[in-house]
Amino acid sequence: MNFESIPPVWLDETDSTNAEAMRMLKRGKPLEGSCIVARYQSEGRGQRSNHWNSRPGENLLASFILYPPESVARHPFLLSKSVALAVHGTLQHFTPGRVQIKWPNDILINGKKAAGILIENQWLGSHWHAAVVGIGINVNQREFKLDHATSLASTTSEVISPETVLNELQTRFSSMYHSLCKGEDEYISAEYHRLLFGSDRNQSYITAEGQIEARVIQVFDDGRIELLTDQGFSQTFDLAELRLIY
Repeated sequence: MNFESIPPVWLDETDSTNAEAMRMLKRGKPLEGSCIVARYQSEGRGQRSNHWNSRPGENLLASFILYPPESVARHPFLLSKSVALAVHGTLQHFTPGRVQIKWPNDILINGKKAAGILIENQWLGSHWHAAVVGIGINVNQREFKLDHATSLASTTSEVISPETVLNELQTRFSSMYHSLCKGEDEYISAEYHRLLFGSDRNQSYITAEGQIEARVIQVFDDGRIELLTDQGFSQTFDLAELRLIY
């Protein structure tokens, strides 16, 4: 099924679109690709329990409901890679800026964060029943609390409706998810690595042992990242062990 054929559920306000999607799953089984969109969310979340700040009506805040097949459950980070590619393509469609994917869940325009992804799962016993894919895209907001944040409007000098961005996202996400379900793992990983921020030059990172300078070698299908330090050592980290210094 094409995601764009399913009318999105628009909400003026909610705590978070992911939470709303989870409540829908508790009440029944929505169509795969169902999308919940909010003009404002009071408790928007990102990775590492960070708060996602967004001004009312200016950005795209959406969550998609999926029922990944067993083949995807064996390598769950492949879902994250496919989502990142869909969001990357959506942003690149609207901006002439350089769009890159920053491990594990951010999309950058010219080195600044323009979008984030948060995937939460629903389990029935040991079975991966559903995935809720939360996507936040900075569309028209121009002022941010963080210096390393940006938006489509900031990079294009144009006002773009969140609805227009959603339409593009639905089309690209549907296509990438179908590629994932068809087992096109190598294509997804190759594209993901081609667009990966920090793979072409050293960046600064904070680890448990302190600051390092390193280049990204690869991101494994289990979500771990492998870096090559400026001293020539290869090191592997999971999400909780590494943080980029902008």
